[in-house]
Amino acid sequence: MKLSVVIPAYNEEKTILSILHKVADVKLINDFQKEIIIVNDCSKDKTEEQVLSFQNLHPDESIVYYRQPENRGKGAAIHKG
Repeated sequence: MKLSVVIPAYNEEKTILSILHKVADVKLINDFQKEIIIVNDCSKDKTEEQVLSFQNLHPDESIVYYRQPENRGKGAAIHKG
């Protein structure tokens, strides 16, 4: 079994690393696998750089990253994830 954690992000430069560390630190029971899905909803700040840095520093984490070409809102970001 796999748990997918979808994180919609829009201009989260100041908070995204804290969120990713908290989600990555969660240990699941009964051999459940975890994947982190981040959907950047066309952020104008350095959210993408923060996510890519985290991804490079944590190659053991299952991380999927999507970037929306235009801001479509949280619902669309969750749907994409």
